[in-house]
Amino acid sequence: MSENNVKEKETNSGMAGADMESLVVERAIHDNADFIGYIDVNSGKMRIVRHNCSFFDDDGELVFDYDEKIGELIDEHMPEEDRSICHRMLQLSNIVETVNMFGEFTGTFKMYRDIRSPLQYKKLTLRYLDRKEKSTLVAVQTDITEITTENRQMQDALRGALKHAETVSKAKSQLLFQMSREIRTPLNTIVGMTGLGKDRSDQKDYVKYCLDKIEDSSKILLDMIENVLALSHVEQNSIQLNSDVVLFQPFIDTVAEKARADAYAKKINFQLELDPNVAKCFRFDADRMRQVLKNVLNNAIKFTQRFGSVTLGVKCLAEKYGRQSLEFSVKDTGVGIEDEFKPKVFEAFSQEYTGNSNIYGGSGLGLAICNHIVKKMGGIIDFDSAKGVGTTFRINVDLDVATSTYKPKDDEEDICRGRRVLLAEDNEINLEIGKQLLLARGMVVDTAENGQEALSQYMSNAPGTYDLILMDVRMPYMDGLIATKKIRTSGKSDSKKVPILALTANARDEDIRQSFEHGMNAHLTKPINVEELYRSIEKALRGELVRHSES
Repeated sequence: MSENNVKEKETNSGMAGADMESLVVERAIHDNADFIGYIDVNSGKMRIVRHNCSFFDDDGELVFDYDEKIGELIDEHMPEEDRSICHRMLQLSNIVETVNMFGEFTGTFKMYRDIRSPLQYKKLTLRYLDRKEKSTLVAVQTDITEITTENRQMQDALRGALKHAETVSKAKSQLLFQMSREIRTPLNTIVGMTGLGKDRSDQKDYVKYCLDKIEDSSKILLDMIENVLALSHVEQNSIQLNSDVVLFQPFIDTVAEKARADAYAKKINFQLELDPNVAKCFRFDADRMRQVLKNVLNNAIKFTQRFGSVTLGVKCLAEKYGRQSLEFSVKDTGVGIEDEFKPKVFEAFSQEYTGNSNIYGGSGLGLAICNHIVKKMGGIIDFDSAKGVGTTFRINVDLDVATSTYKPKDDEEDICRGRRVLLAEDNEINLEIGKQLLLARGMVVDTAENGQEALSQYMSNAPGTYDLILMDVRMPYMDGLIATKKIRTSGKSDSKKVPILALTANARDEDIRQSFEHGMNAHLTKPINVEELYRSIEKALRGELVRHSES
């Protein structure tokens, strides 16, 4: 090779090296690097060509022995617990070995300017400037404090979410176990009393005793099912509130009557204290408020020993702009709540245990549901409790005062007696139960075993034949939703007016929405609540149930 060729190659090589070095610097500047440097692998010298960090006191270009300088930085600016591993990891011989094997060295570590300064997270990357010659390493250090902090926060949040999910999962497993035990108790009563009643069918008083126990146990089961369904609404934040005109005295009397009967069975004294300043009529969701009061009263009675007392109170705290601020209170002389359990009272699945037993039973859902419903109403529920003394729960809500336009007749059954009803139900037992309940109110009942039969009977009779239609939803051949829609769109003169009530086991919000979208006036869930059924029928016959959606 000629001398000119050798010089030309050296010149080109120098230009290529300069261009590559310039490119590295430009890229590092773009990445906002702490520093950019070059290490001569043979001599171990490092040249810093640009730095933007406080770990180097001098400005401009710096040259030093790499291992010596890195050792000083580690001892002066790294946490003591990290120094040993960083000395080994950042030795030049280890870096060269790693780059030769993998093409690149990347290390992350923590540093601080001094012992009082906050920790910073750094990332050091080294690779050969020329992979063929392997004589010069390019070193670029960047600050990754912000992204590392964000990642750690995200990981902490994920760990927290996972821990919460595990806690909820464990609580739900405990709930399923507890519910299986709670369900077996009333089921055992139902099965046992049914058998005993059959064996002594000739003893009228004993049969009535058995039927009363079966009824009580059935109500317990129904309460459990309602709480589980309500919990699903709570978790989905999908509890919906209605706004109905409610006569307050009959409402609170019904709540108190049930609590009084339960208290009497345990030999507990029960009192209702109603402030005379409470308005006679309000507009609110009576069913949801009844559910709240029932759960709180059930707890009070359950945790109160024999010969104790439970008091349901209602006060008017203030009245302004057509609204009354009411305080419902439930005071008992029961066992009270331990201080350590008080923060968990309104958490779902929470129960206070004594030793290894839960002597009072229950699912641990009631108060969580109450809390959610009361908040949905814009109110507050809280409590005071002392172990061994008793507990007082207070529910504060603002309710709109209303004027009732309904004047009850002397004979409330007159509105039902003689009315003709079409009952569509595919289950033979449910059909018989529904029919007998309607007959008991003096109504004339026609029956259909599916939606197709119900539609045919409606279409084959003159307009106005039926005062009311009760429609199951899940039926063979044609379901109740389709049958209702076909009735609404049939063109008969009463097709838009005849009240149609869904009577179904489907209890989700989606099911209720579909009922209204297909033209039903109300959605009643099974098992049948007789009082609710009669109340809805009376409203329908008075024209007080308005269909939510035109079909």
